[in-house]
Amino acid sequence: LRVWHSDAELFLDELIRLEGRGSDTRDTCFCGSNESPLYRCRDCHGAELVCCQCVLHTHRWQLFHRIEYWNGSFFQKTSLKSLGLRIQLGHHIGIRCNNPIPASNNDFVVIDVNGVHAVGLDFCGCEIAQPHVTQLLRVRLFPATTVRPKTAATFRALEYFQILSFESKLSALEFYHTIVRLTDNTGIHIPKDRYESLLRMMREWRFLKQMKRSGQGHHPESITATQPGACAVLCPACPHPGKNLPEEWVNAPPESKFLYALFVAIDANFRLARRNVSSDTVDPGLNHGYAFFVEETAFKSFLNSHGRITQEKSTCSSHSAVNLADTKASHGLAATGAGTIDCARHNFKRPNSVGDLQKGERYINMDYMFFSSMLSASTLQVINISYDIACQWSKNLWTRMSAFPQQYHLDHDSKTITFLVPKFHLPAHVLSCQTTYSFNFIKGVGRTDGEAPERGWANINPVATSTREMGPGSRRDTLDDHFNDWNWKKVCLMGMLCTIARKVKAALPECLERTRDLYDFEAALDPSQLASWKRDIEAWESDRSKPNPFELKVTTVTQASVRLALSKAESDEMERGTIMSLHDDISPSMLISSGLELEDQQRRLQFEGRKIGQHATDSQQATLLQRINSLRRRIDAWSRVQLLYMPCVSRLRSFDDIATEQKVHDINLLLPSAIPAGLPCEQCLLEFEWVLREAQANDAITDIRNVVNLKYHLYKHKDAYIRGQRANTRATGVINNADNRIDALAAKYNAARNALVKLAPRLQKDNNWQLTLKPLDRTKDAVPLTQVDGTTVGQQRVSWIWKTPGVSNNSEYGLQDSLRVEWCKARARAHRWEEEVQLLNEERRRVLAFFEWQALWWEAQSSRRAFGSTEAAEGAVAYAHRQASLRRRLASHFKSIWEGI
Repeated sequence: LRVWHSDAELFLDELIRLEGRGSDTRDTCFCGSNESPLYRCRDCHGAELVCCQCVLHTHRWQLFHRIEYWNGSFFQKTSLKSLGLRIQLGHHIGIRCNNPIPASNNDFVVIDVNGVHAVGLDFCGCEIAQPHVTQLLRVRLFPATTVRPKTAATFRALEYFQILSFESKLSALEFYHTIVRLTDNTGIHIPKDRYESLLRMMREWRFLKQMKRSGQGHHPESITATQPGACAVLCPACPHPGKNLPEEWVNAPPESKFLYALFVAIDANFRLARRNVSSDTVDPGLNHGYAFFVEETAFKSFLNSHGRITQEKSTCSSHSAVNLADTKASHGLAATGAGTIDCARHNFKRPNSVGDLQKGERYINMDYMFFSSMLSASTLQVINISYDIACQWSKNLWTRMSAFPQQYHLDHDSKTITFLVPKFHLPAHVLSCQTTYSFNFIKGVGRTDGEAPERGWANINPVATSTREMGPGSRRDTLDDHFNDWNWKKVCLMGMLCTIARKVKAALPECLERTRDLYDFEAALDPSQLASWKRDIEAWESDRSKPNPFELKVTTVTQASVRLALSKAESDEMERGTIMSLHDDISPSMLISSGLELEDQQRRLQFEGRKIGQHATDSQQATLLQRINSLRRRIDAWSRVQLLYMPCVSRLRSFDDIATEQKVHDINLLLPSAIPAGLPCEQCLLEFEWVLREAQANDAITDIRNVVNLKYHLYKHKDAYIRGQRANTRATGVINNADNRIDALAAKYNAARNALVKLAPRLQKDNNWQLTLKPLDRTKDAVPLTQVDGTTVGQQRVSWIWKTPGVSNNSEYGLQDSLRVEWCKARARAHRWEEEVQLLNEERRRVLAFFEWQALWWEAQSSRRAFGSTEAAEGAVAYAHRQASLRRRLASHFKSIWEGI
């Protein structure tokens, strides 16, 4: 850019030069006529000036170019129509019709990519003339109406806008304003408004291209024979019986059946809302369940007859998708969003798997889409279903299925159906769900994450700003077209490095590394114990009603349980008369426990002071000062009792220190861990603090995990449901409070661990406790399971807080149980990567087989329909062979890429 900037004046001078005639100042045209060369074309190559007759002659094939003429001072816009050019339809170029019929009183408008053009157009009026619409279509002009058309768009303009809308999500209004400004950017000569015509033509164009690409034009009954979902671009890597599965797939051995499983992912998108404008009567859709949206009439009829069923509440985390399903705001909306069933491994939209949501994410809507999607997969034997609320949705699914028409019933008893929760959503669930519905632990799912719909929403969300104002039919047709393009792009990229090839390259080394880790792990284990663990996990994989081996059997030690145990021990000592109690109300363990509580209150006040800042109100300052004074009095009373049990404290602190310390959170409580080793301290006090500190650390880690999960859930809720500045500000405040809570808990944990570090040598403790209570880095460790860098559980790059059960030593708290769980996870990691390699190899085979099946299918279509003319028959054969050739070229291209992997 710096190099170009030095030559910027050269570019500017040339742009200015083109405003004039340049060196082309001849008095006569190069054609030899005496007419002055005053005309040039803005769209042709070069800037030569020619005469009027040359302009008309050279533009018999370039009918929609923009012409300028030199008026003596500057170039002024003109048009080919004003120069006398007539477009004759129904005859070859240059041949005039004996009976031309001017179109629309000589006021015909054509929309092209470079502007809106008024043209002189004549229809053929000969005896053998075709209908006017046909005459337009044969020169690639798409009429806005079929009766006395006054407007048309070039095929080029419609195709250009369609692709542009796919890539940039440009609306029809923005595209139309663009070409209007290309026509006239001053507002002086605005062309006649043809925006409504463009909308209508674009809908018809999308529909016809969809029919053509799906082969409906080759069907003997054409469009009327279109079956549900027939126009959807299918995923070539998914299993399709009769298309890309081997003949023996039905009788495959149990250990190989997972290779022929269908993976589907369910989700809803509340950004794809639609305002309550228009109706199906005013704006009917051209698609009637032909692609991705379910057939609207049957869908609404079913909802109207079954839609009043109250949805049961969630028994897992507070899932808004479940609990708010009947209460989501819908004022002014005909649809609050859209639900979808996607291919979970390859991120394709599935046929007849999209539908509107009238309230929230109600089961009845999602059930209808799911059962509709399964109509095309009814013969498959293994189905893996991913849904962020699968733990709740799956409970009564088969009971709810009984309310559906018979054709929607899925023979689930003869199939292996597994319900899972997407990996990114799983941390928001309760602990039991995190092991029961985990993609990381379930056999036969490879490294699938179940988050496919989320990736698809990122592509379609920009369209929501325009589709929310559309009528129901326009919106469905538009979204169907966008979903089809999304699927087609995925097909074209499937062999590239960004999809299967990349996954294979990543999976092979990971598989070797995880298998090696498992081998090393098992080499250090007791063989008999390992055999027992293997039996347990294999039994669970065969029947998940058996005890889950990924769940800890030993519960975490908490401060409450330790206090209870110490109180019981002191009660026993009192009965035996051996207790060392120097105060009537406060025992030694109570002293240490109370000290920890005071220490915790000091930290809380410190955080509260930081939170209100320097600009606190009088009320805030008064409340904080009252709490400070109260805490100072409690510390003073506690320290007097402390002297009875720890006289050595008098050498380190006087009573005046407590009263004169400016900041109450800076008062050193001098618990046993803070006493220098040279000063005497009762052994029992050291032991009491040890067990209480250990429990305090466990409590802090558990709370950190819970708040991190809560923060994750708050973010997801904010993204899905919160709209508007006011609501977003409140939601951000709640999330900030969660962050502050994590900071406070991290400080609590670090204080407890630092005390344990000091106590360990005095109590002659070994280092086993540090295996579970590790140093905590607030930034790196207090994070969700799925982090911003994209690493996941399967790659074992997760914070240690998610891998510790909070236990301290082998015999008392069950580190063997933790070891068992870690071995189960290591085994699961190795097996999932092995399965991923196998699945990817099978998917590569399926893609090539699907393309070959499609090629043969297209070849069979070439002669399927009897057309009324040889020209139409030739076009059908040519298109079918082109499509067959395209599939074989894709297969050859993908195969060449995969051969090197």
